Amino acid sequence: MDEWGLVEGGHDIDIADMQANSSTVHWGYYYAGATPNLVINSGDTVNVEMCTQHGGDDYDKIVKGDPGIESIYNWTSSGPTVGWRGATGKGDGVHVLTGPIYVCGAEPGDVIQVDILDLEPRPNPGNDNRTYGSNAAASWGYHFRAGFLDGMKREIVTIYELIQAANGKSYVAVPDYQFKYGSFGLPQAPASYIGPVSNCTDFAGPLPELAQNLVYNFNNSGQTFRSMIQVPCMADNTQQWEGLYYPGVITQHPTGTEDYSIRGKFKVPINFHVGSMGLAQATNVTIDSVVPMMGGGNVDDRRMGIGATMYYPVAVEGGLISMGDAHTAQGDSEFDGTAIETNINGRFKITVHKKASLEPMLQNLDFPLLENANEYVVHGYTLKDYLTLPDPSQIYKMSSLDMAFTTAYNSTRDFAMRTFNLTEDQAITAVTTVMDFGVTQVVDGNWGVHVVIPKWAFTNLNDTTTPYAPVTISGTSTLLNATMPIIQTATAG
Repeated sequence: MDEWGLVEGGHDIDIADMQANSSTVHWGYYYAGATPNLVINSGDTVNVEMCTQHGGDDYDKIVKGDPGIESIYNWTSSGPTVGWRGATGKGDGVHVLTGPIYVCGAEPGDVIQVDILDLEPRPNPGNDNRTYGSNAAASWGYHFRAGFLDGMKREIVTIYELIQAANGKSYVAVPDYQFKYGSFGLPQAPASYIGPVSNCTDFAGPLPELAQNLVYNFNNSGQTFRSMIQVPCMADNTQQWEGLYYPGVITQHPTGTEDYSIRGKFKVPINFHVGSMGLAQATNVTIDSVVPMMGGGNVDDRRMGIGATMYYPVAVEGGLISMGDAHTAQGDSEFDGTAIETNINGRFKITVHKKASLEPMLQNLDFPLLENANEYVVHGYTLKDYLTLPDPSQIYKMSSLDMAFTTAYNSTRDFAMRTFNLTEDQAITAVTTVMDFGVTQVVDGNWGVHVVIPKWAFTNLNDTTTPYAPVTISGTSTLLNATMPIIQTATAG
């Protein structure tokens, strides 16, 4: 036992398990005052179950029949089992995060390394062990800025099924159907679908699973939710949701808006990755899970897949790492607001690097750094540390790719100078001729730009004849020879 009264995952056991259920997750926030649900030693491997926040989009396909996931979504007339959702309990933060995990020996100034060893879709035993995911084209998606051809704003959910090969490995996702989430507050004909109905949310209460001697309460007596939208509790103890204002609401199908015409139109290559994984920050308040931060969180980089290693600067004792928001597939930018959000089980090796012995690339680390067989990936945001704002929620009004590009460049320049022993002027030309900038996401408030640095350019410098030959799939961390089928064609004989 450790000081928290929890079982440590010491080196005498091979794997520690972190199941996803209503007692092991927190919904919509990171918090340094949360009691850890697992304590491990540096170098331990952990199996972590991750639950999507979009299971309510099709409860029967994604949730029903899976006891752990059902417990997270359980919502009776007396309120939801997991009632505090969002940084202040108002849906200002949406992700179901498993954890936190306390890593013994981790202290502020250290770096925690997380190796992503495996990610597998979670089959639903209540649905013939099939796996489905949801993509919500939501109001925070960039398409709401770009506009609709007919001028009618709408939130559309697409349900995808993961199709398995004969060896049991999922290799493609196919769209099953779409439906309109709600009326989005727009004028509708009397018979039109308004939106899903839930039992009333909790409007006040304490944060669960607090560390000893801590008290933290929320009050939403005004019944306002994301963007201060009011959704009143009606006389029959229900609320009706015209838009995606609060996570975990269960849609009652059929809605009358289901459209199956998308079937057979396209297929999506599998790229399992973790959307949100990060460490608690040194604040005395809960942190919105949507906004990426210095310690990681909702980075939403599709490269955070099998074979990737993430490095995070430690801000609080034990690191307190949580993870969730797992994805089946996503393109750079996460354009419409979400990926294919899916229940996924992962395996991770977690290691502490002490401040006094950090190698150059990890010294003064102040952003989440990704490494895989091919490359390093530096992550920059509109603001590197938005938590320094007097009101951190204002980051949503400050989203800027210009600022994110500058932050990403500054971090990349500094990383290249200390890692590859370059001067500033040498780093500038290397950034221009060797590295690629890309848009990670434009939907998480603190917009993201990443920079991909191929290792090939800085290794075996005396070899100038061997061309660059990546060993992983572009945009992922998956080995080419492990996933790319060899297609044999018949030859004339």
